[in-house]
Order: sequence, then C-alpha cells, then structure tokens
Amino acid sequence: MNGIFPTPHTPTKTLIRLAAAAALAWSAGAQAQADVDALVKAARAEGEVTWYSSSPDTQNRRVIDAFTAKYDIKVNVLRLSSTNLQQRYSAEAGAGNIAADVVVNAGNSVAYAESGIKNAWVESISEAGIPVIKSGEYPAKFNRGPTAIVQVTPWLISYNSDKVKGADVPREWRDLLKPQFRGQFIMPDPRVSDAYLDVLALLLDRYGEAFFNQLRAQNIRLASQGSSAIQSLGAGEGLVVGPTTSANVMIIKSKGAAVDMAVPDLTSGVELQVMLSARAKSRRPNAARLFANYVLSKEGNTVYNNEPAGVTMYDTTGLPKDYQSPKPGTSARKDQIYKLLGLI
Repeated sequence: MNGIFPTPHTPTKTLIRLAAAAALAWSAGAQAQADVDALVKAARAEGEVTWYSSSPDTQNRRVIDAFTAKYDIKVNVLRLSSTNLQQRYSAEAGAGNIAADVVVNAGNSVAYAESGIKNAWVESISEAGIPVIKSGEYPAKFNRGPTAIVQVTPWLISYNSDKVKGADVPREWRDLLKPQFRGQFIMPDPRVSDAYLDVLALLLDRYGEAFFNQLRAQNIRLASQGSSAIQSLGAGEGLVVGPTTSANVMIIKSKGAAVDMAVPDLTSGVELQVMLSARAKSRRPNAARLFANYVLSKEGNTVYNNEPAGVTMYDTTGLPKDYQSPKPGTSARKDQIYKLLGLI
C-alpha cells in the first residue's frame, strides 16, 4: 500500500505527522459540522427567509425545493432583473425597511455590495461566519470578499432551429453580422441589466467599434428583457437572439419551441453572486446565512447549476475555451456602449 498510508518501514516521526494531520482534519470537519448544526437550529427558530434573486424562475424553484426539503425552512422569493433588484433593495434599505435577508444578483455586484457595507445595509460574506467558507470547502478563488459567486452562466447565442441550420448557425459573435440576420436579430435591451455590459464590453475590447457599427446596421430589434427575446424567437418573430443564457433558452425549448443555442469560444458570463443583509438590519439573519451556506456548498451549488451547460464552482472545466470573467468597472462604460448600439 502506498500514498498516505504507513508501511511497516515508515519512520516514527512520519507516523506522528500523519496522525497529527488526520486529527487536525477530523477536528476541522467536526467544527464545520458543529457550525452548520448551530446555524440550522437558529435558522429553524426564525422559520423562513426572504430571497431577492435575479436568477430565472426555474432555477429559483429548483433551489427553493431542495433547500426546503433539507432544512424545512420556508423561502419567500422575489425575482427581478439585476438593475431593478438593486434599485428596489436600495429604496427599501434607504427607507429603513430591508425586506430581503439574502440577495443573489449579477452585474456590478461587488461594487454594489461594497456600497451597501458602507451604508451598514450589507455584511461582507467573508465576515459572516459562513461554515463552508470558514472550513475552506468553498473554493477561495470565487470569494470576492463582500460577495461570493454562486453561478457562472456563459453568454451565448440562440437561434430558430427550424429556420437556421448547418453553416448558417451562428457559432461566434461576428456571425451575427451575416446578411441573413439583418432585421432578424433580437437583442435584450442592455439597459435592463448591467450584466449585459460585461459581454458587450468584452466584444468592444476584442473587435472594436467597427463591430458595433456593423451590428447596429443589422437593424437590431430590442426586447424588454431576456425572457421576452427568447419568447419572440420561439414564436418565429426573428432568427437569432443574443446575448442570452441557457436557462432562458431551455425554458421554452422544453415546451416544444424550435430554438437551440451555440456557445462562442470567446464570451463572458453572468456571474451571480450572493450578498447578505447586515445582521442588525435583517429580519432573519440566521436563515439568510444558512441559505448562503447551502448555495455555496458543493451540494447546493450542484442543485443551483443543474442545467445544460451549467458548471459549478467546484468544477469549471465546462466553461468555454476563451471565457473571460467580467472586468470591474464595466458599468462605467455603459454610455459608450449604449451610444454604439444607437440607444442614446
């Protein structure tokens, strides 16, 4: 036998080190479980948790069902786009009436949370005593300090699979410039959520303003939000949609709509992040921290990302080859991007 297992010839000092390491690991695991058990008890005493989420309804329901089945704690969810979610949270917090115990949103999440911390509305996820963060189970590279990433969803292109086939299927963003897509390209209005700015800024940096000039010449048709764009595509009102996500596509594809998707090698993504209301302001702070612990654990994170093209924070090998994480500060470029798209 080899590896970490001792042999009859293993030196005594090595045996001592192995025993000490095993004892330390056991102690850390026992402490982590004790932390979870204490949190569960306190959360159950509160009985419920309010979650503001910018995830699609299908994902929200999947997570709620699994969390409730595991802990017997009710989850009240409000689903809004990221921009509307942040506006609502700020309005409620500014009025001294924070309704959300825990928030999951995308687009400028870290800067928004930092602002919330300064206003004493928000507690840093790193300082909230989340068991999977304390124990090291949650991958540290996805911990942003004020927030922690719960999901990475690559931006992709969807198309009408009845009308777009073979070589015409758009495999990269520049394929949207093909003549057959003129007047047939539907784009979710990027003013709805700053999350769209991440991929648009990436394309601007990679392809320059000329790409946007050509894109604008395609007579873009704006949809009020991502789900509306895909619904229009499924109804035959256009040939392609972008940027969009797999969750939006799968909702209507599962209902029989003739839509499919392609993930470009070069893309960014929606990086949904968990934010906690400050314990002094939250109505159910323990349930909030338990919910955050669940979606950041390997078990809960797998549930969150259980969909086509989904990856977990514990295994990101399925991300596109040239995936680029959103850069800080893209929201400051919105006017430039809006102007290039002819929106201002």
